[in-house]
Amino acid sequence: MKTKLSIFTVLLVSAAGMSNVLAEEKAGMITTESGVDFIPALNAGIKYDDNIASSRTDEEDSWILTVAPAVKAQMLDGNNIYSFDAGIEYGDYFESNDDNYLDALLRARAEVELNQANRFNLMALYSYNHEARGTGILDFGFDLGLQQEPATYNLYQGGGYYEYGAKSTPARVRVNGLYEAKEYTNFDDINYFTDIAKYRNKDNIKLGATVYYDTRATTSIFLDYQNIQTAYDVIDPSGDRDSDTQNLKLGVEWEATSTTEGSIKVGYQKKTFDNQEREDFSGVAWDAKLTWKPLTYSQFDFSTGSGSKDPDTFGDYVRETTYGVKWNHDWSDLFGTTLGYDRIQDDYTGFEREDTTNVYRVSFNFEVLRWMTLKAGVDISDKTSIQERFDYNRNIYFITAEMTL
Repeated sequence: MKTKLSIFTVLLVSAAGMSNVLAEEKAGMITTESGVDFIPALNAGIKYDDNIASSRTDEEDSWILTVAPAVKAQMLDGNNIYSFDAGIEYGDYFESNDDNYLDALLRARAEVELNQANRFNLMALYSYNHEARGTGILDFGFDLGLQQEPATYNLYQGGGYYEYGAKSTPARVRVNGLYEAKEYTNFDDINYFTDIAKYRNKDNIKLGATVYYDTRATTSIFLDYQNIQTAYDVIDPSGDRDSDTQNLKLGVEWEATSTTEGSIKVGYQKKTFDNQEREDFSGVAWDAKLTWKPLTYSQFDFSTGSGSKDPDTFGDYVRETTYGVKWNHDWSDLFGTTLGYDRIQDDYTGFEREDTTNVYRVSFNFEVLRWMTLKAGVDISDKTSIQERFDYNRNIYFITAEMTL
């Protein structure tokens, strides 16, 4: 542990040296003659997790060192923006090397404006991610003694949208499409409980359209329709999970004013399974986000949403409802605090399970230097379920350093 804490200290010192070397560059980025700007970043942290497997009993605890370097390359060509992001995150568990992870991300974007009335946005993404023990497809695995390491998966995404209509005119139309594939890379060759991974490999094809009408310079009313076709690679022993989900929502969004900005969408969702033995879903769905800034140095973020989703484990679908609030306050130019609360209610259909998760966050932010911010705090999670084996309490105490040029 002493050695790993020393590594954390070395990272901070190295970042300080990097900042001095690059002091002559433009703040926040490295500008090249080719017109491509590079924006590097490095986040490093140390945290203590008192329940690393989100277990109801026999909790394991560990100190964890995280290191996350990243770089963004960006080129501006008139009104067009081309960008590429790359980053990794390494997590080292002092007391449990089997829980160590290495996540990676590659993403490319193109935002192109052909003329006043025609524009499009394209995106391609690849990421390699992990699901910590006791979460995701094996949130029951620890108590059954089946999971000794995180589940890992590849995620592929590609798509974008085309928009017609000048921003100076009231009406605009946007059509969008997205292809997504998720493939687990372990837990696929032991038994049903642990080879559940191969039954959760899936493809999503999302197609939709949105009609906007601007009532004022900063406010738009819109009608949004999205259709998602989900196909699983292997049929689950409990029955085919392929489905078609339709969302029709009416909403309003407004850009930042002196005190508020946000988006509210309310409508109807229908989820239909190919397998007639599974129970379909239809009902009200919503998604809302609101930012309120009563003072220039104080901001409140509110969010809520509700709809159906595919379960990671058992059941036909999950009706998930979320609520969240966060308060950021800068007490001075160098010191700020964050208080947050999230509530997640998951109601399973086709499997007797109802979960309620409450998450609290308190953090203190110190802008030590222009290029480095230190954050220290705690995340407190409390999950209860009608099936007690899914209950757990978890506290994560952390200190991180966020560094840029």
